[in-house]
Amino acid sequence: MQNYKKDNRSDKIQTVKTYYITDLDQCEKLWKKLITPKHISDLWEFRLCFHNHFQHKPFFFVLEDQKGISGMIPMSHVENIDTCFLFPGEMWNNKTWLERTPVYIRDGCSINKLLNTCPDNVYLRYLEVPYEKLPSGFSEDETGYVLYPGNMGFNIDEYFKRFSHKKIKAIHKVIHSYLDSGCEFFYDRVEDFDSLVEMSLQQFGNKSFLYDERFRNGFRDALDFLQKRKMLRITSVVIDGELAATDIGAVFQGIYTVFMGGTDSRFPGIAKLMNMGHIDYAFRERINKVDFLCGDFHWKLLWHLDPEILYEYKTNPLSIANIAGISHSSTHMSAVK
Repeated sequence: MQNYKKDNRSDKIQTVKTYYITDLDQCEKLWKKLITPKHISDLWEFRLCFHNHFQHKPFFFVLEDQKGISGMIPMSHVENIDTCFLFPGEMWNNKTWLERTPVYIRDGCSINKLLNTCPDNVYLRYLEVPYEKLPSGFSEDETGYVLYPGNMGFNIDEYFKRFSHKKIKAIHKVIHSYLDSGCEFFYDRVEDFDSLVEMSLQQFGNKSFLYDERFRNGFRDALDFLQKRKMLRITSVVIDGELAATDIGAVFQGIYTVFMGGTDSRFPGIAKLMNMGHIDYAFRERINKVDFLCGDFHWKLLWHLDPEILYEYKTNPLSIANIAGISHSSTHMSAVK
């Protein structure tokens, strides 16, 4: 559709067009042209792993003026609930998983203009909002938990100062009890993903994203992609021949993202060993940022991670709120621990 707006500064007519792109190949070209990857989830190939299994119709909304494309929202239409979510719409219980999806705004253009022209029944989650003033229609979604080793001079002792002496001593005591027992560390064993799935299903049942075969297979493809690109980092701990814990993460553009993890309940406190392993790795390798993803889970608060609020946008809040099954319960995969 086309809208014509009068330019008050001249007698010229300024043409503003809005349209949708639904062809997957064209969407790929548009994504790669407009989106500068910052996070690993900004990579088209990473998201395509999930699209290939969910198969929601691509629905890229574009705003264009005389200078070209001024804004773009990469979405997918989930037909059974008639709602557009950020691409690829990897849904479970009507809740998406991928975080910090970029919305393209050309320099000097208004995000409000883009959002005010987007279609009804749009539900965008886990958005970063780099504006001092929150744009209209946005509200707080969930809190992401991150760590910036560079802010502490890559000196892990500075991080330890965030804890009381008693608390950090207790954490180190548990960690050393496992290290002294002769636990073994293994890295990048993709086959441990199957064990992580079992751990997740045992703990969360049908509330786990991994309960959905589409998500499970999509993430399996994502692991293959990350491994081929040499970005994958899987950490597994074996004790007396038994897999005690395994975490899956990846490093991209100086950001270490820990996607999910699982522990065997027979090894109490093993998650402390895993968490400290990620943090120690980040400080040693001078990683700019560690992202433990959203989910206001108790251990993230105890570990004094830095909270970063992400935002959501709904074009029709009443309609979206009535979608059956939408829940803000603790189903995010970073809760597996």
